Amino acid sequence: MFYCNLEHIIKTQSSKNKSTAKGRFHYITRTAEFARYKENSQEKVEFVQSGNMPKFAEGKPAEFWQAADLYERKNGRVSSSLVTVALPKELSTKQRIELAEQFIIELADRYQFPYTCSIHTHAGSLGGEEQPHLHFMYSERHVDEIDRTPEQFFKRYNPKQPEKGGAQKLTADVLGLGKGQLQLYREKTEQLINHSLERYAPTKILEIKGVKVEVPSFVRCLSNEDYNKKYGTNLQDVPMMNKAIKYAKETDPERYQQKQEMTAEINRIRAENRYELYKTYYEVEYQKQKTLEETKSQKAFKQQSQNKGYDGPSL
Repeated sequence: MFYCNLEHIIKTQSSKNKSTAKGRFHYITRTAEFARYKENSQEKVEFVQSGNMPKFAEGKPAEFWQAADLYERKNGRVSSSLVTVALPKELSTKQRIELAEQFIIELADRYQFPYTCSIHTHAGSLGGEEQPHLHFMYSERHVDEIDRTPEQFFKRYNPKQPEKGGAQKLTADVLGLGKGQLQLYREKTEQLINHSLERYAPTKILEIKGVKVEVPSFVRCLSNEDYNKKYGTNLQDVPMMNKAIKYAKETDPERYQQKQEMTAEINRIRAENRYELYKTYYEVEYQKQKTLEETKSQKAFKQQSQNKGYDGPSL
């Protein structure tokens, strides 16, 4: 299973909505005020790329997202984001970048959507393992051959005289995706990741009940509930740890104790889910190792028996 969601930043007059496309751009590229994130968390930014920009923003993606905040109509979407797609740590940095480029082809180049994409990786707060993940933001405004000013680009599209209107918005409804857009994106994400795993890392080694087991590498976009219904498993949802508990230190004993207890519970559920997913492979490996140990024990016993019955050479 992997986390993947689709979020939109909407232009409103409300002071409660402080999200902006430019802010999102700086967040995922770790630039401007977000550059300190890399220093404070020892995070690595493995990849950053923007593209399909209109002429006024070629080579200047920050200016495009700022223009979207400024000129997009009220209550319009200034940007959409595929949020925090976990990438397999079994892939190398080069292979993850290749995977990100496939996301760009499928989700942005196909429709000539302006986009910014990045890959971050850092050590997990619970297990300390590498946690690479992808951020992908795009504008639904399709870039055509017409050279528009920033202000005109975000005006309403004029189908009869495109040169007099803004860039056309290819929304989910226009593309014929409707409410199924998120599910389609999740399925596409599953396909892209699994294709990369099949090519570069078809198997991985997991420890299940103290036994190291080689299992196939794959991801699924189904929720645990849907996966259980489809495959008859008993996968459990892992509880979410809020930031206050997640980053608690010993100087805050109450929250730190909560963190310890939740960490133990999360690790327990993850271990049970691993067994539930791969128990067939575990049983095979367990029996193999059990047979191997029995064979070694029999050989050792036989050798000891022979040594005891051996009185040395006769004179």
